Amino acid sequence: MPSSSSKMKAAVLLDVEKLEFKEVDIPKVGPGEVLVKVKACGICGSDVSMYRGRYLPVKPIIPGHEFAGDVAEVGEGVKYVKPGERVVADINVSCGVCYYCKRMQKLFCPDMYQVGIHSNGAFAEYIKVPEQNIIKIPTGVSYEHAAFMEPLSCVISVVDRANVALGDVVVVIGDGPLGISAARLAKLSGASAVIVCGHHDYRLNKAKEMGADIIVNTSKEDPLEVVLSETDRRGADVVIEVVGKPTTYRWAVDMVRRGGRVALMGVPGPTDKLELMMFNDIFNKELSLNVSFAGTYDKGIRALALIGSKKFDVGKMITHRIGLENLLDGLMMVERKADNVIKVVTLPEMKGVEKLQ
Repeated sequence: MPSSSSKMKAAVLLDVEKLEFKEVDIPKVGPGEVLVKVKACGICGSDVSMYRGRYLPVKPIIPGHEFAGDVAEVGEGVKYVKPGERVVADINVSCGVCYYCKRMQKLFCPDMYQVGIHSNGAFAEYIKVPEQNIIKIPTGVSYEHAAFMEPLSCVISVVDRANVALGDVVVVIGDGPLGISAARLAKLSGASAVIVCGHHDYRLNKAKEMGADIIVNTSKEDPLEVVLSETDRRGADVVIEVVGKPTTYRWAVDMVRRGGRVALMGVPGPTDKLELMMFNDIFNKELSLNVSFAGTYDKGIRALALIGSKKFDVGKMITHRIGLENLLDGLMMVERKADNVIKVVTLPEMKGVEKLQ
């Protein structure tokens, strides 16, 4: 149960570039809802986009969607969890009864919303989540590592869509946390070679540490030429794009072989355009093109299983811990790629900034 006080500390995004650390009401749980005491919440690139106003669907709002914590209180009818249990959550909340929900496509539900993006999130001491979205944390997995469930579930989804097969040559475009994670999962899926393209040497080296076979600094080398030279000029069997720029979307189409598969995860801007030659780029290649922008359903459970087994070592990804009051520092660090940052985790009970690696 929360303390006798009905207030909590939270980072509230009042408007574009107006973030305020203040006391707000602790959410009240209704039937079927769970109140979670936040123990850790990762900073995502989308949090930076919300702060800058590139995507801010609701304001004011408490952002933060990569969280883990303890059940503090349950509403009427909740049976799956009880106070004190350690949990994370699928942030994608849907009606459960519409056409799309019944076809296991909740992301297209007309009533779908994402916790921390469309409703108050976890850059706070407490967060409220529907029971149906709660997932229990396995024994032995820390809160910080469990909080990475959400981004890793998104990566599992795009790797599933890419249908990586044993022996495939896989290119990952992007050297951020999601790109590094995609490279690791491609390797775990049986890829014979994983090529990661990016332009930050320290992140590319981390990708190598996580299992990438070849790293390409695109500010120093032509990535298309490297891929072609490594594949007898055919191109890769699979290309996973995790940047979201017209240039990198174009690279993905150019790098994949005829009959190959492209999976897109990088989020483009609302007005970005990509020019394709329909015959040469798609039809004559028999190109398979898939898109994934979130992880739902079993993806969270699978992500926690990988984290718990140590087959995916989150500890290698987390470079900084910060206190909740230092959230703006963390957002700027992530935006500027400062201090060799890869992943920043906020801890409500901590103060200051701690560099881990």
